[in-house]
Amino acid sequence: MESLLLNNYKHCKTCFNPASGLNEYNADLWLFQGIYNYYLDQDTTISARAYGQLLKRYRYFNVEGENPLAAETSFNPFIDGDEVFIPEGVMEGRLREYDNFGTELRTELANRPFLFGMAQNLQMGVRYEYNSFTDQNILGQQGRILDGFDTNGLTFFHRKHEANAVSAFVQTDISVNDNLNIVPGARLDHYRITRKTLALPGEDDEEFDECPGGAFGGEECVVIEDFSGNQYTESFDKTHVLPGIAFAYGFGRQDAPMTLGSKSLGPVTMEKPTFANTLYGGYHRGLTMGVLREAAFPPGDEIGNNFQLGVRSTAVKGITFDVAGFHQNIQDYQIKGSTTDVAGNNVYSLINEVHVNGFEAYGRLDTRPYTGWTLNPYLEGSFTLADNKIQDGYNEDGESVAGNYVPEVPREFAYLTVGIESLKGWNASVSWTYRGSFYTDENNTPFGGDPEGENGEVPSVWLLSARANYTIPKTNMAVFVSGQNLTDELYITDREDGVKPGIGRTLMAGARLKW
Repeated sequence: MESLLLNNYKHCKTCFNPASGLNEYNADLWLFQGIYNYYLDQDTTISARAYGQLLKRYRYFNVEGENPLAAETSFNPFIDGDEVFIPEGVMEGRLREYDNFGTELRTELANRPFLFGMAQNLQMGVRYEYNSFTDQNILGQQGRILDGFDTNGLTFFHRKHEANAVSAFVQTDISVNDNLNIVPGARLDHYRITRKTLALPGEDDEEFDECPGGAFGGEECVVIEDFSGNQYTESFDKTHVLPGIAFAYGFGRQDAPMTLGSKSLGPVTMEKPTFANTLYGGYHRGLTMGVLREAAFPPGDEIGNNFQLGVRSTAVKGITFDVAGFHQNIQDYQIKGSTTDVAGNNVYSLINEVHVNGFEAYGRLDTRPYTGWTLNPYLEGSFTLADNKIQDGYNEDGESVAGNYVPEVPREFAYLTVGIESLKGWNASVSWTYRGSFYTDENNTPFGGDPEGENGEVPSVWLLSARANYTIPKTNMAVFVSGQNLTDELYITDREDGVKPGIGRTLMAGARLKW
């Protein structure tokens, strides 16, 4: 199926967009961070951190595929009342700036007494963060090439966002006895968000057509309707309390040092009795804030209730396994649609309720515990099943999509690795990776159901990769070679913004040096 869809396109972008070579991203990024740790005693630590980021990300591209280099005139786009007129051969710029600054303070109080003779390790912290996001779209003069960090043009979309957020958390690891640990905790999030709209477009014509009123000397143009230059400010604040609790119960005491599967193959030194088996699980409530650049304001917050129960074991010599089941109940689940608004922004929407049920399984077999060799041939694999379904939700036409799969979530994922490790500092392995199929839209459009290719199923794929490493004796240098998609499989990695082919056969080699 992928061959039928991709072979006709290959890598010829200019076959469909003659000016695609003018498209470019430009970024200017500044980062800083400072951390200070103070140890009052061996059981008390205070950590302080300050951080920040300044990012400009400017993107330029030609409007509706028309080539600015072929323009024979030099008209400027203009605004007339509530309409924006755009001539052919114009480039658009998306000028986005992201700034954030924050500071946090954390404290750990280890080996503190708890109730009834139990001990606890207590952690707590508080953080303040400021975020600013400026989103502006401009239109250049006809025939003019926008590049670099050019800001000259007609602004037809402009919004500024500011957020002030305070978070605090507290959790404690309670040692009920030698076998059982319980970790309750909670996080408090409070934030206030302000959005200032300076210019907002409405709908545009789908393609260039004869320009009304004889604008641009009778040339074709695109008209954006319902443009508003009215400036207004909106704001909201929210507070969430997010509790959680986890536990781990160990059984099958194993006091003696043992050899675990690892690239070092070295023995593990036990500082205290450990357990060959651990039963673990927990619940936590999670928060994902809504995307702010859409028309709906304030957006809904994605709230998830997440449950997990699992067991891991090294009870059988040379064998490690970990199996866990999970359930997620997510309210106001955000999806990124394949359609865009007139400013070129992806349109986000919410699904009322989503459930994800599944399990993860991991296993590894090491041969050295049986053979005693300096070499350790091993077998490792994992499998994840995520049965994701929409419980309550509607598409853009108001039709129920309950029972459909959640967009952009593969149902299965697996890998299998065969490898060998050496005490002399080298290792090599071959892996087969499986990514299951998924849909890019809430309607679960079949593979060939969308003529534009942006909605529909992304088929499953198996990929082959390999790698090898060697650490040079008496040095901190390691050399490596690796390969991805060794069979050069032609496959689709996503199609949410148009069909995207996956990476082809790729070989890499290099060196790592630590000092």
